[in-house]
Amino acid sequence: MNRLRPASILLPVLLLAGCSGGLLGPRGQFAVFTLPAPAPAASASAAALPVRLAVDLPVAHGLLDGTGIVVSPAPARLAVYAGARWDEPPPRLLRRRLLEVLQAGGLPGAIPGDSGALVDFTLESDLYAFQAQVREGRVRVEVVLQVRLLENASRRLLAQRRFAVHVPARDRRAPQLVDALGLASDMLARQVAAWAAAQLREAPAGTR
Repeated sequence: MNRLRPASILLPVLLLAGCSGGLLGPRGQFAVFTLPAPAPAASASAAALPVRLAVDLPVAHGLLDGTGIVVSPAPARLAVYAGARWDEPPPRLLRRRLLEVLQAGGLPGAIPGDSGALVDFTLESDLYAFQAQVREGRVRVEVVLQVRLLENASRRLLAQRRFAVHVPARDRRAPQLVDALGLASDMLARQVAAWAAAQLREAPAGTR
C-alpha cells in the first residue's frame, strides 16, 4: 500500500548525490511512477519560430538527482517516499515535459541538448525543487527551476529567470503526489515556454 509515513518517522536524508538508492531499498519493492500525460495545450496563436533551441538537462543535486519521490516533512528536512519511485530522475522527467510543451507551443526546433545537432540557442537550467511539502497536516508540491537562455555561437547570456510553481495535493498518497507534480510540471513548462518564445522573438536578428 502506498502511504506516506507521518512526518515524525519519515527517514532523515543526507543530501549526498547517489545516496537515494540505499535509502529506497531493493528495486523490486517499489511502485514506479512517471509524470501523467500533459493536459491538451491551446492552439498556438503566434507563428512558429524558425530557430533551433537545445534544451539541456536541468542540473540537480542530492535526492533530486535520484529516482526517489522527495518529501519535505519539515523545513530543512528531506526524505524519500517509502514504496514508490520515479521511472527517471526528476531532471529527465522535467526536460521531457519542457520539450513537449516547447515543441507544441511555437518552438518546433526545440531538441535535447545532448543530441549533438547544431543549434542557435541553448536553454540551461538548475532544478532547486521537485518535491512534496508536508506542513501542519497540509500537503502541496513545489517545482522550482532557474532558467538561462544563451546565444549559442557566442555563449552570451540573453536572459534568465527563476520559475516556481506550488500546487496543493489532494492527500499524502503517492498517486496524488504524482498527479500534483504532473500539474505543477505542466504549469512551469508552459511558463518557461512562453517566456523563452518571447525572449527569442526579441533577440537581435543576427542571432536568429
